Amino acid sequence: MDAQATILPICTVQHDFQAVVKDVLDGVVPEDTFWASYYKYREPSVHGKVTATLDEHDRNLVLYKGQNGVQFRKYGENVYSAASPGLSISETRIATPGSTYSNPLEVRKGQITAFDVAPDGSQFATGYHDGTVYIRPVSSSSAPPSTSSKPHLSSVTSLRFFPSSRVILTSGTDFSLSILSADPPESSSYTTTKVEPARTLRGHTRAVTSTAIIARGRNVLSGAKDGTIRLWDMPSGSQIRTLAAGSNSFVPVFALSVGERSNVPVGDGDTRDTPESPDAREVETSDKVVFCALQDGSFEVFDLRTKRVVFRSQVRSPNARSALQAIAYSSERNLLATGAASGLTSVYDVRALRDGATLQFRRNEAPIEDLSFIELAGSKFGLGSVPTDSAESPGAAVGLAVATEDGLPYLAAIGSSGPSVRAELVGTDCDAVRFVRVVGDDVWSAADDGVVRRYRS
Repeated sequence: MDAQATILPICTVQHDFQAVVKDVLDGVVPEDTFWASYYKYREPSVHGKVTATLDEHDRNLVLYKGQNGVQFRKYGENVYSAASPGLSISETRIATPGSTYSNPLEVRKGQITAFDVAPDGSQFATGYHDGTVYIRPVSSSSAPPSTSSKPHLSSVTSLRFFPSSRVILTSGTDFSLSILSADPPESSSYTTTKVEPARTLRGHTRAVTSTAIIARGRNVLSGAKDGTIRLWDMPSGSQIRTLAAGSNSFVPVFALSVGERSNVPVGDGDTRDTPESPDAREVETSDKVVFCALQDGSFEVFDLRTKRVVFRSQVRSPNARSALQAIAYSSERNLLATGAASGLTSVYDVRALRDGATLQFRRNEAPIEDLSFIELAGSKFGLGSVPTDSAESPGAAVGLAVATEDGLPYLAAIGSSGPSVRAELVGTDCDAVRFVRVVGDDVWSAADDGVVRRYRS
């Protein structure tokens, strides 16, 4: 049986509050204010002002004074906290972007429809409604894209860098996938190189919604609204196998997450679980499982050794709000997380999937757009001198980066003591945040305002 959902609070501040503080620090105005708001689902909210004033003795110090039940503090460079005693909301880290990547003037494409960051952290890719993909270096927030391509006829739906960080897999609503070179330029020239797809993969009969790369990338997976998951051979561009989602009912697939089988139960050893002779084109699939988030609110697990379903969760009530839109698997932690259109995030121990979710939480009813596991050991994304759950309990050292349609992304600690908000990822002005990625110690997000943001712990 699923755990009862915990309601987590929301702390949010004016998206450009740092510009307000800079005006005070630069002496443009002696003092100024910015707003701060605090919410708890189905409870009265708290809205107040924070006054920023330059210290009379230390002209490099800004003092903060909250009004109307709000508290705000600064602990260090870009380390802020907010609290609301009236709502029993304790100090919460307000994480501001360390880097912001707006689209250059020549790439005004609007909403980002797909996003990924290279595993080596050197570059990122964005996709758009017109089928274009841009690859940009992270070294400069103002440099134009190093690479551009138009691999799709309509919206790009998924971007995944291969482990090498030099090749990228794309998918789109035009039912296809493509392979693009992502080699960075040899020099730091301010020009954009146009590339054509090295290979195009066709076979789906509806929009492709999600992709996953297996091991080093000889094989990849794709999921689509046609209710299938397809296994592909990259060297030849051919399809190896088609799997029907939703207990062979072809339920539309919204998201995929692949990883080591590890401790995921894969059957009782009867003849139905005897592996078929592997296709000669398969590489490193025998020890992998893929988790699929489905439109009907359930998730399904395929064992890529047997190509059979080993678990399917309970189907939710048939309505649009029940769909699972995000899924993330951590084989190291034996954890699975799902995010629903209803705003509910659920966490499972993959060793005991039949027992239901071990944790469930929500902040409101805004749809969950994306999820990514993050290590929160020590003071990572904490308040430095202020004790954090992860410092007190080893079980709290794991967290989730959560992207939401309401434009209020955050980091949730999901330790044994229960879920809590570790940090608010601020910076958007009510624009939906569709994507979140964790690379090293950094958290990245991409939003409907066309801006990519990088948060450092």
